[in-house]
Amino acid sequence: MTTIHRRRPASEGGYTCGDETSARIVEAALNLFGERGYEGASTRDIAERAGVNAPALNYYFNNKEGVYRACTEYMVERTWDYLAPTIEAAQALLGTRPDSEQLIESFCSVQSKIAEFMLLSNRTTNWRKFYAREQAGLGPSAGEEQVDQRIGQRIIGVTSGIISRLMGPGASADECTLRAMTLTGQLLPFHLTRASVFKSLGWDVMTPERYALLMGIVREQTETLLRGLIRQSNNI
Repeated sequence: MTTIHRRRPASEGGYTCGDETSARIVEAALNLFGERGYEGASTRDIAERAGVNAPALNYYFNNKEGVYRACTEYMVERTWDYLAPTIEAAQALLGTRPDSEQLIESFCSVQSKIAEFMLLSNRTTNWRKFYAREQAGLGPSAGEEQVDQRIGQRIIGVTSGIISRLMGPGASADECTLRAMTLTGQLLPFHLTRASVFKSLGWDVMTPERYALLMGIVREQTETLLRGLIRQSNNI
């Protein structure tokens, strides 16, 4: 089980710093916040599902908002650990003089890594509803800001940077950002509204064959649109 460090100094005594109790609380809270929302999940319910007493929850996290912030931090850290090598490789490429095909491949690599995490990783099974509520602004604002600053802005920064290089100096920052958002957004319905998307497709689970079909289509569309931007920039 992953260790979550408590929010109070070890010198205060009481529970052992970073023990499994805090990890159980965060796992239970992620599930309950996802199922019931921030307002609907009580600290008593979270403590009960984690198998601890209410004072333990308050000891580690002070209050419900503290638990929620810990859930967001837990999710953000593990998401970034998964995505970081690919994002950083794309950032490094932008520091060189890549050709168009290298830029397109880098964009598709970022897109593919995001898809792997959202659609194939077992970690995201319990996070999907929590993340959807977070993105809808249904929790404390600090959580939404943390997701945006530590993950969202990094992804948009590198993907819009790739598009800017493909389009050339005539493209505005807003246009590059919007194009990056819409291209990476192809995957969001399968993450945030998976149940309704699967129902429309008549799917029950994401099998390897279905994933390959989806990502083949996403990559084809992405490459076509990115190459179209090169042609557009060459005609200006």
